[in-house]
Amino acid sequence: MKVIKAPVLFLVFNRPEKTKLVWEQITNAKPSKLYVSADGARTSHPDDSFKCNLVREIVSDVSWECEVKYLFHEKNQGCSLAGKMAFDWVFSQEDRMIELEDDTVPSLSFFEFMDDVLDKYKDCEEVGYVTGQNFMGIQSGTASYFFSHYGGSSGWGTWRRVYDKWDYKLKNLHSKAYSKSFKKNFDSRFEYKFWLKKFENYYNNGGNTYDLQSIFLIFENDLKNIIPNKNLITNIGFDNEGTNYNGGNDLFANKERFELERIIHPSFIKRNIDVDRKIFDYHFLSRNRISHQLRWFFGPFLRKVFPNKR
Repeated sequence: MKVIKAPVLFLVFNRPEKTKLVWEQITNAKPSKLYVSADGARTSHPDDSFKCNLVREIVSDVSWECEVKYLFHEKNQGCSLAGKMAFDWVFSQEDRMIELEDDTVPSLSFFEFMDDVLDKYKDCEEVGYVTGQNFMGIQSGTASYFFSHYGGSSGWGTWRRVYDKWDYKLKNLHSKAYSKSFKKNFDSRFEYKFWLKKFENYYNNGGNTYDLQSIFLIFENDLKNIIPNKNLITNIGFDNEGTNYNGGNDLFANKERFELERIIHPSFIKRNIDVDRKIFDYHFLSRNRISHQLRWFFGPFLRKVFPNKR
């Protein structure tokens, strides 16, 4: 296996059994640079302190030659703020990053894929994020990956040039979201209204997340993300241990992951609108709740009734 030069950030908290599974794959990949951020125990959860200590013992066992740095919080920061603090920490020292959480088990070729693509597009202003996630199994083209407005927060990577544009509190929402230049980046008025509602809700009420801000960044700047044609991540976090889990049998839980024999790059950068519509319908509308299922069913119809005005 080739040397993984891109630094890996591993976000952990209080799930030792899940952490072990991801840590095994990190150990097998042997990245040359590793950053580990561990959130602190919650005072309202008596078991947290014990579990957090177990997790920190696991990630302290580095058995390969590696430059490793730790950020161990004494107090609980919460998923959103702990993530932001970790990203700030890494990007204060690095120009790119591969991110894994304690419930995202990667294939081994995930690391080579991320390392290769992050190097190839490091200076390409059109490209925003790279993900190892393709839980839908949607494919486009004959290369190893395709370009999309979407992506996934289970095993991803990006560059400092993108993170510098990241708007954690969506302070730019009202100056950007109602402009023609912002609206034209959506494939339908229905899609625009769907995301605007989520952006407004986060702006007004906050939330324990950092992926919604990334979606805003992509549409704000009309960037393209990279999605592999084969899923490289298994998310094992859809259970009651998950911070943001809200019940139900999620469509994307425990999806099979694959290995890439080789990485084939597309000959040009272009987003497939039809594929993006499938991703939007399947990923964001066809989840567990009946309201989402109804919106998924009527989504294609609503796009015709409310086409995006360009």
